[in-house]
Amino acid sequence: MIEIHLPDTDKPVVVILSGGLDSSTELLAALQKYDDATKIKAISFSYGQKQTIELWRANRMCQTFKVDHKIVDLEILGEMVKDVSANIKGSTVEMPTIKDVLGDPAPATYVPNRNMIMFSLAAAYAEAIGAENILAGLQSNDEYNYHDTTQRWCMKFNQLLGENRKHLIQLYVPLIDWDKTKEVAWLKENDMLVYMYMTLTCYNPDTNHRSCGKCPSCSERIKAFMNNKVADPLDYAIDIPWVLEEEE
Repeated sequence: MIEIHLPDTDKPVVVILSGGLDSSTELLAALQKYDDATKIKAISFSYGQKQTIELWRANRMCQTFKVDHKIVDLEILGEMVKDVSANIKGSTVEMPTIKDVLGDPAPATYVPNRNMIMFSLAAAYAEAIGAENILAGLQSNDEYNYHDTTQRWCMKFNQLLGENRKHLIQLYVPLIDWDKTKEVAWLKENDMLVYMYMTLTCYNPDTNHRSCGKCPSCSERIKAFMNNKVADPLDYAIDIPWVLEEEE
């Protein structure tokens, strides 16, 4: 049995929800763990990302499970970094493939200082509502490129949070040792794959909100579903040769 270990608490829990596979898996795990949707406070960020449809998907999932959802306007961040990040609307930076980003310590999809800004705002929200725990869906695939998704970075962020003299808040990243394949396995084991149609894991969806099937995030997600021999319920802009489970 695959388990996601979340902190025990009788206080509200802040979940950073992008609308993607990782954070949505974590939201579902929190709903299972705490068995009280009113205890979970989801927070998302509109930072000028090309995949703004992910915010609508995140809100739809929250509405489905009656989870309070806050979307924070960070469009100024996108304006600041669009000349160096392929992940921002209006950017002229070419969207890389998974082969392009492998081994690159700062790939074109990186949004400068995004996680520090988002997590700091999540911490402010947590302090304001009396929460002690922030959950973020960082996972091991992120570590090969993004410096601000590693265990080391999270540990240092928690050290900064620990400087608060009155409100102790900690960032939890329970999926940090997982990859997307294990996430899909957990979803499958807990009969939650059906909810993944309400997510998006794509840096460059088309005008019909279909995942491109070519960007690094799509590549990781597609591989995870293939590894579990199940088809992704999402629509893709290209044909994906899913390998389904054999009928018994």
